[in-house]
Amino acid sequence: MSQERDTDDAPRKKKSGSVLSLMLLGLLGLGLTGFGVSSYSGGTITKIGSVGEIDISVDEYARALRAEMASAGQQFGITLNIEQLLAFGMDAQVRQRLIAGAAIENEAARIGLSVGDRRVAVEIGSMNVFQNANGTFDQTLYRDTLKRNNIKEIAFETGLRNDLAQAIYQGAIAGNFGAPQTIVQRLYAYVAERRSVTYLSLSKQDLPTALPAPSIDELRAFYDANIADFTTPEAKRISYAVLLPSEMGPTLPVDQASLAALYQENIADYIQPERRLVERLAFATTAEAEKAKADIDAGSDFDKLVAARGLTLDDVDMGDVALGDLGEAGDAVFSLDAPGVVGPFASDLGPALFRMNGILAAQETSFDDARDDLIDQYRQEEAARAIADQMQAIDDRLAEGASFPELKDEFSMRLGRLDYAAGLDDTLMGYSAFRDEVEGLQLGDYPKAVMLEDGGILVAEFNEVIPATPITFDKTQDDVTARLMQELLTKALRDYGQTLVEKVKNGSNLSQFGITQTVTQQTRDAIPANAPREVLTKAFVLGEKGV
Repeated sequence: MSQERDTDDAPRKKKSGSVLSLMLLGLLGLGLTGFGVSSYSGGTITKIGSVGEIDISVDEYARALRAEMASAGQQFGITLNIEQLLAFGMDAQVRQRLIAGAAIENEAARIGLSVGDRRVAVEIGSMNVFQNANGTFDQTLYRDTLKRNNIKEIAFETGLRNDLAQAIYQGAIAGNFGAPQTIVQRLYAYVAERRSVTYLSLSKQDLPTALPAPSIDELRAFYDANIADFTTPEAKRISYAVLLPSEMGPTLPVDQASLAALYQENIADYIQPERRLVERLAFATTAEAEKAKADIDAGSDFDKLVAARGLTLDDVDMGDVALGDLGEAGDAVFSLDAPGVVGPFASDLGPALFRMNGILAAQETSFDDARDDLIDQYRQEEAARAIADQMQAIDDRLAEGASFPELKDEFSMRLGRLDYAAGLDDTLMGYSAFRDEVEGLQLGDYPKAVMLEDGGILVAEFNEVIPATPITFDKTQDDVTARLMQELLTKALRDYGQTLVEKVKNGSNLSQFGITQTVTQQTRDAIPANAPREVLTKAFVLGEKGV
């Protein structure tokens, strides 16, 4: 951003819309008043209401309001302020959604509907926000993203588990209609079909001859033929000033009384009762359940009983549960000191057998042990509040023509510059508000203050377009070599694999060519524990005994 901007004769565009000035207490006060709470100044409010046993927390309400404002602002092309939010009735819409969600969550909890850890892990792994540039789940990125948004892992995963349970519940209600029996039978046959497959994994070491290293001429030819892959994309050169809670927080003093209060507010995260990993198999009648238990006592396998019902272990998995979550079965399940099956006991799904698979000891984190985490959370929240107080002042100074160096001097904002393009590796890329702002910037736009998800403030200016530029061969030779070697290896393995296919078709045994592995009795949508997903996909394409 140039300090001579005001003397520039080139026309400048002013983005429409006023700046969002967000003070958390004021925002919640306005929203809570509409919800029927007339006084919020006498103490700390932690929830705006509840449905049954499910509380709707202030934090959840605030996040939902911010998301609604951001979504509407993007749709209208403006930054909404609080008055506009209330005028459009968005606060009421948000509350209605939260109440409806809490009602479904409460009912799902009442009947014991939940999903297991594996389902939660799969859902988290599929979220783009937690994936690295290669499209795979990144544990470090996952933790950093949650920490930046002041969300604990256990709280996020519990919320996701509840969302998935709600989706199952809603799906069951919405799907309550009859269908022609022929269609039902065909669909059931398709969904319930199971296949077993034996496969052989091939690697570089399995090739009959080693791959030769490519010559420099071959490397250059590959580089020229794939020059688009070795070209930096067109980018926006962006100057920015940013004020982040994570950077301001460590400079703030800590109030001991506030830490103690924060510990109590989050006591459920720090003191967790003993839990069990449990599966529940429900039956239509007590007689059926008793017969199944007798079969298990006589040596039958629980897994086979589940499969015989057309279910998977994921379908009967309750996840990790506390004593009070199991109703009548609680004492029996918790009396087991080793994996086993108890029942039948009454449940909301009917008479059921319960299999206990593991014991999770009670966990208690003392205030002293939690102190570091509490300090981080306290400073993050205090920094967010302090930054929110400066939002309007920053935007006012921008309207007056303040330069980026002046923002740094007056508000301690950090200045930086980057070339924004897909795949950019920068901390700010973790903020969707940053990406949305920069992607929408046009040359000549006046910079404005934008609030980030964690309460930070960003001011960005589009300086110039950096054209796509090929990376010289010398600088990218190692990458070229790796890419070409991978292509050659893939082709060699595919050719060798096809040779083995022909040999097996002609009577050879697959195990002659290496150590084989087997996946047994899996449905088409299963996720094999120790095999690539493609193995199962291919198994359902092949005919019986196909290769």
